[in-house]
Amino acid sequence: MSAFLRGVSVACLLILTSLLVRPVGVMAQAGSPDMARYYDQSFFLSAPPASFGDGLFGTANPALARMVGSGTAFIWSSDGTDVGSMQNWGVFSNLGGLSASFTRLNRGPLEVNRYHIGLSGGTRSGAIGIAYQGFGGDATALGRYNRFVAGSVFRPTRYLSVGAVGNLALETDDWEVVGEIGVRPFGTSRLTLFADASMEDGEAIQDALWSAGGAVEIVDGVQLFGRFFENETQTIGLRIDVGRGGVESFSGIDTDGDYSGQVSRIRMGSHQPSALYRAVASGRQRIDLDLSGSLPYRKTRIASFFGSAPPRYYEVLRTIRQAAETGTVRVITLNLSGVKLGTAKAWELRRALQTASDRGITVVAYLENAQMTDYYLASAADVVVQDPRGNMILPGYALSRTYLDGTLDKLGLEFDEWRFFEFKSAAETLSRKEFSEADSTQRAEYLEDVYATVVRGMSNDRDIDRDSLDLLIDEKTILTARDAQSAGLVDSLGRWHDRDQFVDDLLGHGTRMIDAEELDEVATATRAWSEPDKIAVVYGIGPTSMDTGIEARTLHKSIRDLKSRDDVSAVVFRVDSPGGDGMASDLVAQALKEVAAEKPVIVSQGQVAGSGGYWISAYADTILATPTTVTGSIGVIGGWLYADGWSEKTGQTYDVVQEGRRADLFTGYRLPIIGAQIPARPLRTDERERVEELFQSFYTDFVQLVAEGRDTTETHIREVAEGRIYSGIDGKQVGLVDEIGGFLDAIDLARRASGVPADRAEIVEVNPESGFWNLSRVLPFPFRLIARGSGDSETESPAEAFIRTAVENQPAPFVMIPPGLYPVEPR
Repeated sequence: MSAFLRGVSVACLLILTSLLVRPVGVMAQAGSPDMARYYDQSFFLSAPPASFGDGLFGTANPALARMVGSGTAFIWSSDGTDVGSMQNWGVFSNLGGLSASFTRLNRGPLEVNRYHIGLSGGTRSGAIGIAYQGFGGDATALGRYNRFVAGSVFRPTRYLSVGAVGNLALETDDWEVVGEIGVRPFGTSRLTLFADASMEDGEAIQDALWSAGGAVEIVDGVQLFGRFFENETQTIGLRIDVGRGGVESFSGIDTDGDYSGQVSRIRMGSHQPSALYRAVASGRQRIDLDLSGSLPYRKTRIASFFGSAPPRYYEVLRTIRQAAETGTVRVITLNLSGVKLGTAKAWELRRALQTASDRGITVVAYLENAQMTDYYLASAADVVVQDPRGNMILPGYALSRTYLDGTLDKLGLEFDEWRFFEFKSAAETLSRKEFSEADSTQRAEYLEDVYATVVRGMSNDRDIDRDSLDLLIDEKTILTARDAQSAGLVDSLGRWHDRDQFVDDLLGHGTRMIDAEELDEVATATRAWSEPDKIAVVYGIGPTSMDTGIEARTLHKSIRDLKSRDDVSAVVFRVDSPGGDGMASDLVAQALKEVAAEKPVIVSQGQVAGSGGYWISAYADTILATPTTVTGSIGVIGGWLYADGWSEKTGQTYDVVQEGRRADLFTGYRLPIIGAQIPARPLRTDERERVEELFQSFYTDFVQLVAEGRDTTETHIREVAEGRIYSGIDGKQVGLVDEIGGFLDAIDLARRASGVPADRAEIVEVNPESGFWNLSRVLPFPFRLIARGSGDSETESPAEAFIRTAVENQPAPFVMIPPGLYPVEPR
């Protein structure tokens, strides 16, 4: 509310200034007529501007330019005897708060031109604006003087709109103040009641000019309106919006009840809610989605500016949902050529596509060469088409791991694994040559859930019995496109560039292409007053690091800022992180705890939310995970990489002087070129005992935090912890996950938890951009690896992230899941 009051104060100041400041310049000649009144100069208006329509795109009240969509309107009026005449006319436009117009007024032999330029700022709850209006021709004879205009509009709720305009003549002492009020008894545009009044310099309140009336919206986009003036004249009219266009016409009725003239209008611009548009477009639109690549959560700032990057993941989910809800889209076609997604994103996209299909949309998926997860996603479509020369490779799923213990031996390096918890196996990469029994067990159990989820989805959606599908995977494995068609995996053979004809043949009629941007316009078009309640979406993507990965320093501030934002009703935190630095994890977790004390916080876990990735999830009111999410891994890991034969193998030597018994721990061999430093000795027995004390203390803190966040006992958390990973399914069984669900489910749950109606909720992404640009896309190898290893959270491989985190944290404990437990999703 403080922002609202500040806006009111600024608006009042603007209007007061417009009335008190006297310009230095040429004054009108003595005997010139008074400045023409507001109603005389706004005869193109069908109603008070802040209550109905767009207020001539800001010409009547410059504040409105920020509150209405961009567009252009051509308006003309007849003289009352010839409906087809164009006695007066004007062109009005607005672009993002910058308004401009030109009008031509004819009164007998007199002719006046008006030029308007205005600027406004604000939100849907309140805006202010200023404008200059200049006149030419016979302006003075008709009381048209160059003037300064200040305006404000405030809509604190969906039931009330209040507007004010101050007009100050720059060539006379004339000024005028206009006030208006609009009321919507039902909080929607179905019924709007309005009134306004104009008072000039020296005029008594009882002598003020006024009008009152109302508008009824019969169906979306069809509105009847009428207005009664204090001089007993009236207007009545009809407005029809059809998507990006619309028409309006109203007739004047004089004091004798006779027809006195007509004002007509044609509009082009942003989409307006329209039942006629939906009726005309229903079942006739098609949207193509190119899902090539990994569908990153965020994009670089330079890619956002130029619009050159592929769509982000949430944008694709939103488009599919909007297609399902608008009722105009008949077909969604998916290009899955080159798609690189983990099973979690594939599962979430499938759910969105299945919802669209259940609502009557035909989903068509195109494949070239496909593997298990690609086909798992495609199988949710109503029709699957594959390139006739494509192959389908269905080997099942495997989790492998590369071990570096032998490599370190050859380099003269040794790694002392500090492992105090059974399943916390991340450091095995550097200390072993094969799986430990614990790591093999947890990976096998996780993989069992992944395989079952994927194969069950394929079997159900393609109506192929499970035994037949298992036989294809185990015996055939590699299928040609024709093999896949014979097996019922594919419906037709074809190519992406032939989709127009294919879809026309499939439906029996043509469709009109609509892109995601236009669909978003249609889906979000509104005539609602006041700012909607916001559901904030925040991303925690990549390793939990302070300045790279999730960028904990910045993320912590962004999250804490949400606590005091009155317009944010709930928070969705999307986590896709293997963990890393415990301090970075805790910084973000504590920020979420603060927000959760004020408003609902829902965590949506993506492909991985383990170890530090689970740490940042723990304080949510509700945690959602997909069936194939890697979650849990509540434990601490670390180690000591030191030189053991390095000098003999490389010829590099090392010496040190020191003050302090253990000062040499933090010195060692400086590796050429890359500059990394390797300690020259192992830890002594007492030093290692101290390390274990630190690790156990760190682990206790981790367990206590999770127990507090999950509202359970430390005993229970210790029973399911020890660094063990879980699938989303198993995570729910042991109480680390509340519900199996996806990103969109989390958003819906957040909205319901905050009590916000669906038609009053707006999704706002807090941090959809990551860095200025992605160096790893343009640099040659091996520099690409350096760029990827320096904080590109969505391109760095699990092994790279682990090694970097281990080196950066040595000898401190860190919280990270083993490499290779989640897929690489490069941009």
